[in-house]
Amino acid sequence: MKKILICDDDEGIVEILTTILKEDRWEIKSITSGKKILKIIKDFMPDLVLLDIWMPGIGGVEITRLVKKDARVKHIPIIILSALQDTEEIAKEAGADGFILKPFEMEELLSKLNKQLLS
Repeated sequence: MKKILICDDDEGIVEILTTILKEDRWEIKSITSGKKILKIIKDFMPDLVLLDIWMPGIGGVEITRLVKKDARVKHIPIIILSALQDTEEIAKEAGADGFILKPFEMEELLSKLNKQLLS
């Protein structure tokens, strides 16, 4: 079973994503703060991270940079979620493997998840 870590400070988005992704038989862990996220990633070892760009404590761009610099977890794909179109380039420069603009269609999200998890 593939594991996905959802990191978003919007509990409504976390709840919706968790419900839908569990239906697709993925193991889900979610957090609503950037604090201790690197430790959580190392402990949970997800197959993919869905990460909001604006997280309290530490932002998604900085989290992405930290993950991509750590040899133990740099292979884990990170898809950044953001309500701002102009943050896509910033996310990619930080090392993100994908970008999804909020609000998003579930078909788009599932397509990008499957692409990352199957590659």
